[in-house]
Amino acid sequence: MYKFLRRFRIFFAILFLAAVTLVFVDISGNTASFFKELIKLQFVPALLGAITGVAGIFIVLILLTLLFGRVYCSFLCPAGIFQDAVTFIANLFKSKKKRRFNYAKPYRALRYGIMMLTIAALILGSTTLLLKLDPYSNYGRMSENVFRPVLISINNIGASLFSTTFYHISYKTFTFGSIIFGALFLVTVTVMSALRGRLYCNTICPVGSLLGLISKYSVFRIAIKKTECTHCRLCELACKSQCINSKNEQVDNSRCVQCYNCTVACKHSAIGFEFAYSKHEKQPVDVNKRKTVFALSGMLGAALLAKIFVPAIRTKAKNFKAIAPPGAISIDHLKQQCTACHACVAKCPSRVLRPAFNEYGFDGFMLPVMDYKNGYCNYDCIECSNICPNGALIPQTFETKKTIQIGKANFVKENCIVVLDGTDCGACDEHCPTKAVHMVLFQDGLLIPEVNSDLCVGCGGCEYICPGRPGKAIFVAGNEVHQTAILPSQQKQEEKTVTDFGF
Repeated sequence: MYKFLRRFRIFFAILFLAAVTLVFVDISGNTASFFKELIKLQFVPALLGAITGVAGIFIVLILLTLLFGRVYCSFLCPAGIFQDAVTFIANLFKSKKKRRFNYAKPYRALRYGIMMLTIAALILGSTTLLLKLDPYSNYGRMSENVFRPVLISINNIGASLFSTTFYHISYKTFTFGSIIFGALFLVTVTVMSALRGRLYCNTICPVGSLLGLISKYSVFRIAIKKTECTHCRLCELACKSQCINSKNEQVDNSRCVQCYNCTVACKHSAIGFEFAYSKHEKQPVDVNKRKTVFALSGMLGAALLAKIFVPAIRTKAKNFKAIAPPGAISIDHLKQQCTACHACVAKCPSRVLRPAFNEYGFDGFMLPVMDYKNGYCNYDCIECSNICPNGALIPQTFETKKTIQIGKANFVKENCIVVLDGTDCGACDEHCPTKAVHMVLFQDGLLIPEVNSDLCVGCGGCEYICPGRPGKAIFVAGNEVHQTAILPSQQKQEEKTVTDFGF
């Protein structure tokens, strides 16, 4: 049975990792909707989704953990599966002796300290620490900001050699900070996994620590049958979580990720699942563990008190043009819910979403922000809000999207070429889908843009197409809290295919 379970785990994990990775690195934009739904099975997005009222997936993941322990970490966490892949590849270059693992101490203070700090920050209203440590979001950033540029580079090399088969793709959504962060995570987990298997999961990852605590109360757990054990240590040597102490015949289920390597390695069927609440010998009390739990509980209690008496810490947007994507409700809501997984950035067909640097302030680093330098938000597009796995972007319909005002267009008359050059233009009017920007009589028979803010949705079509140099004559300033625009009474403007300046 355990051989089958292990093979099934490996097969399922490979397929799941490939599907999730495809969501982020697909450069064709044709990812199946089924694959997009898979990212909603991630723990932190499910947790944040539960906070906004959609608790179904979160409850399923908790129940799954209460039944079988940390199966999530081996079956559904892309960062965890990636670590297993790195360990497997690294072992191909190691001697048989160096492939073996040994029991290691649990680093409880470090594990639970990071977990409690993350929870405390979340209680205080900040997702900044969770954003930096969430395994799924880190894998998303790694895929979007490291794997995807590599794939684009390979594609562009093909485009230069075979122009009829491949087409050139730009790098316009990437920012230096997000690339560095994604690369750092890649290097960290690769080194830790190559040397010590699931070390990252059992020392740094707050999700692993939380699920580990829950796993201590799971109904079915991996355990050693003392009457069958010969102390051969084969199970311990195969355990990539280094949580099996064969000398004491104990398994630390808070670190076990249910990979089933130990059950296959054992030649005497002395280790496997057991019903946790059957009669067994009473384990001695771990005094150090109890002290750690008391200390961390005190810290959590202090955070709860601080939540009551101290207002949430929020930095103001550094740039008045900072524009949160449709469905974010407000910049504040985006900061509370978003883990910067960059799924929306990856799937934006116009490539106008990119990771923020300091546009939202320190606590908004790497959150998605609209950038109209190289494109604009399609009036009929709802991709970003519908792929968001945790409610940071509320799903929209085609009709509701058309009334979300994420910002307002501002006209700078002295920068307009109608004023500067005394010539007609009207590019902004032609590319406004709601006719919020329209032309009015200026002088000498010339027309000049005028903005009706009530109709404007902040799509950026006018800003992108404006030929004004050195400064744009029209730009969009973001609304900190999204508002509702009035639907235009006339039929919306036909979208133009931009070739040069659009006029």
